[in-house]
Amino acid sequence: MVVFTGDTGPNDALTNLAKDADLLVAEGNSIEERMQGMIRSGQWQAMTPAEQAGIRRQMTQGHLSPDDVGKMAAQARVKTVVLTHLTAKPDNDYTAWANEVKKHFSGRCSSPRT
Repeated sequence: MVVFTGDTGPNDALTNLAKDADLLVAEGNSIEERMQGMIRSGQWQAMTPAEQAGIRRQMTQGHLSPDDVGKMAAQARVKTVVLTHLTAKPDNDYTAWANEVKKHFSGRCSSPRT
């Protein structure tokens, strides 16, 4: 069985859906890296406090972090995780994100450049 996530935060329904899946294709988002990118570009400073709060809420409730994916995959006992729909990185190297998944998940995990 293959399970795909879309933009979502961690939730029990998704974990239950992924139970015993052969492959979990999960979107991934690093709140910290996305924030740093927005600060570097000046986007963050140009936002109102309400806009900043909305972005923070969207990042934490509308996306899965690599840590979230690892915990969910371990709890659901999936065999393999592929990270996709990732927050853009200038070097396109997501090895650290796959390693973060592996802190909780002992199965195979891959992403670009891992």
